[in-house]
Parts: sequence; C-alpha cells; structure tokens
Amino acid sequence: MHKKILAVAVATAVAGPAMALDVFDDGTNSLSIGGRIGVVAKNKDGDNTLNNDSARINFKFAHKFDNGWTGQGVAEWGFRAKDEYTDVKDADGKVVGSEKQDTFFNRLGYVGLSHEEMGAFAAGKNWSVTYDVSGWTDMYAIGGGNALGIYEGRNGGDFDGSARADDVIQYRNSFGGLNIGVQYQTQDNSVADAQRDSGYGISASYDLAMGLSLGATYSETEYEETAKYAGQDKSKSATAGLKFENESLYLAAMYGEFNNKTELGDKLNAKSKGVELYGRMALDNVLQGFSLQAGYNELKDDSKATADQTKATFKETMIGTIYETGPMQFAVEYAKDDSKNAEGKKDGDNTLSLQARYYF
Repeated sequence: MHKKILAVAVATAVAGPAMALDVFDDGTNSLSIGGRIGVVAKNKDGDNTLNNDSARINFKFAHKFDNGWTGQGVAEWGFRAKDEYTDVKDADGKVVGSEKQDTFFNRLGYVGLSHEEMGAFAAGKNWSVTYDVSGWTDMYAIGGGNALGIYEGRNGGDFDGSARADDVIQYRNSFGGLNIGVQYQTQDNSVADAQRDSGYGISASYDLAMGLSLGATYSETEYEETAKYAGQDKSKSATAGLKFENESLYLAAMYGEFNNKTELGDKLNAKSKGVELYGRMALDNVLQGFSLQAGYNELKDDSKATADQTKATFKETMIGTIYETGPMQFAVEYAKDDSKNAEGKKDGDNTLSLQARYYF
C-alpha cells in the first residue's frame, strides 16, 4: 500500500496506458519519456470540427539514494498538434480579430522525494490532492470532469489549487488502507483580478476489500478582494464519493459543495452543488480492448442571496465506447446537453465526438 500511494504522487504525470519509454535506467538513475497525441472530430449543432486531443509530452527523472529515499523530477508540457486561435475583443466585447495560441504550454513541473515508510514530498506544479479523490469520475475518454469545480475558479483550477496546482507544496502517504494527502499553495499576485494570498487542501480515502474505496477532500484559497470579485475573497471546495473497480468494471460517484468556485451564468457562483457519475465495463469476451462507458455531470447554483442567484445549470449525460489496441485508443462519445442559461432557458447542444489517440 505504501508503494501504491507513492506511485500516485507521480503517476498522474503519465496518465493513460503504460506506454512511457524507459530511456535510461542503471539501477540508480533513470529517465523515462511519455505522452500522447490525438485528434477529436466533433459534430455539434450541425457544425463539424477537428480538434486537438489534449496532447502532451513528459519527462520523469529519478535517483535512488542508499538510505531508501528516491529523488524525482517531473516536467510535462502540453502542445497543440494543430493551430488554435482565440477571439480578440474590444472594450465593448465585440470580436475584432483572432490570436494564435501558444504551441507549447506548461502542464506539470515539480521536484520530489519519496520513501516507502516516510511518504512522498513534492514542490512545484503538480496534480492537486483534491484531484486524488475528485478525479475518480473524471474518466471520460473525451469529455467529463465539469461538475466538481476541478478546472474552475478565478483564473482556472491550476491557479485555484484544484487541478494541476500552481506554486504548491505537497505530502502524501498511506497507512494500511488509508491514503492521505495535504498541500499548501503559496502567494501569487501576477493576475490583476485573481491575487492569491494562500491556499490549502486535504484529501483522505480508504480502500476496502473487493475493490471498493471511499474518499473525501476539502480545500480553501484566499484572495485579495478586487472590484470584479467583491465579497468573494475566499473559494471553498468540499467533495466526497466512492469508487469500485476490478478487472472488468469501474464505477464511481462524487458529490461536491462549493463557495466562490464554479462558474454558471458567466459569473463566479457564491454557492453551488455538483454531482458526477461514471461507469466503464470491459467486454474483452466480445472484443479484446473494447469497453462501454457512461457518465453524468450536473452542476447547480445554490446561492441563497437573490443578488447572487442564477438560473443557469450544467447538465450532461454521456454514453460511449472505447477500443484500445497497443498504444492506440479509439473512442466515441455522445453527450446529451440539457444545460440552461441564466434565464432558465435550454442553452446546450448535443455533441457527437470521435477520438483517435496514440500514447508514447
């Protein structure tokens, strides 16, 4: 179990099939390179597009010391296999042009020390301890992960400490079936409307017999109050859930409550509640590498003050299939979107997505 949680501390950098290339390993020093590249074809509201599939490349360095400790350095960059552009707007919000996005961008970068008994320490930019549990339902082949605030918050989930947390110091360990994680996020004043003072997060999960696990997380991030976020100087996230997994079946359910964390109706919600469900069943007896998947994401505004309320909701149901062969993955997802806008009117389009991905 100790080895399991230490592996979690670095495995998120190379999520997906174990296709990383071991470039060098002399028993003391090692280097591996991994990543993925892919495309997603989408049909939404009659429009057909071909999109990047969150491509990335990562490097993992490790050194084993004689006293049982292992030093690690992990770096990962995302890259756009095809050019992508964002709209440029004037002061009135009118689109006046477009701007090409950077081809490469930072995803992870941290240094760590781990020990089978003492646990794992890491500092830099790393997957948050919140994600250790909240990520149980973020398992769609293409979409998902939209109702637990993981990737949300002012300036995004990395800045807010819930996704690939910026400026973070972490500790993880396991005691029997109990897995714990704690993190502290330092100050960052580089964004005018999102000046972070500090943040912290904790997670705990317990692995029961027969593949069942229970878990919960809590996090807070404090900010300097600005005109844009008046009265919203602290974000809070509390999630709890369970998962079950064996060789052929994976089931997970998560519930979360949030303050000044999620965004519905184009505003940071004072309070909100979210639910995520996910299931995947392998059908190797039908076709080796073939599986069925289904998911559900729902996020609702739960603000009490009338001025804070919005009728906007996010509600999506997904069904799909996945086929894995060697280093390649092919997937189909159909997402039925029943979301509503701030006026309470239906504001979502159903999407059919086709994916081709290669892990290396």
